[in-house]
Amino acid sequence: MDLPKVSVITPSFNQGSYLEETILSVLNQNYQNLEYIVIDGGSTDNSVQIIKKYEDRLAFWISEKDSGQSEAINKGFERATGEIVCWINSDDILLPDALNKVVNYFENHKDVDFLSGYTVMINENSSIYSSVFTIRQKKWYAKRGIYYINQPSMFWKRKIFETTGLLKEDCHAQMDKELLIRIFKNNFKFGHLGEMLAGFRMHEGSKSSEGNHSAIEKRDKLVLYQLYGPEYAQIKPKLFYRLIYGFEKLFQGVYFKKWAFERKWNGKKVNEMSY
Repeated sequence: MDLPKVSVITPSFNQGSYLEETILSVLNQNYQNLEYIVIDGGSTDNSVQIIKKYEDRLAFWISEKDSGQSEAINKGFERATGEIVCWINSDDILLPDALNKVVNYFENHKDVDFLSGYTVMINENSSIYSSVFTIRQKKWYAKRGIYYINQPSMFWKRKIFETTGLLKEDCHAQMDKELLIRIFKNNFKFGHLGEMLAGFRMHEGSKSSEGNHSAIEKRDKLVLYQLYGPEYAQIKPKLFYRLIYGFEKLFQGVYFKKWAFERKWNGKKVNEMSY
């Protein structure tokens, strides 16, 4: 138990079709100092039955109405005691050995406060259809409105919350970006791990696929612009800066990695993948 405790939060609401796969992806991490917390928003499907099936392996769980995903995540973070924290939504997954890889990185880079990695995109059948390969998120890009971290593959030290506070609960589509802005403004150090860490699922019932998601996202972007102005919250980053980012990805081989990965793994089940 010399390993640092890692707290994983799963917010959930009526995602019974995928929740068990999410829970098992966390519990089967083979990480010896895990604190797993599930916060359900009062689901009316079979979610509670699934949670109860694994409750003896959970640090805490609850099912009650809330104002949305951000409040649910904050409930989990308020209870979390781990040195390293993250959240994984109830239709996404952590990939095998992700937590060991993350902890190993933090242990070997003591000055890093926030870490991100690669993400595989999966469908409702857990088949791979795309991927998200990135470079280390840089403050220079963030100040010009360019953010490219994929939420399921981001991990950070809980001490960040002592400075930034928790998620902004009236943000429902851009809460991860809003948190990133506060992290950057407080000069925490970002790291990057060139490993596949999580799976992001797209399906008809997912938040990112909902018909009104674009309207919610647009509202959140306006809120962020009002809070932080053009320096960190440009609604549409300028083409010049997007081209610079594209060239940097080209020089660092990101496009080739994505092409090679998808050529090999697209259409295969995520549990068959090794990367």
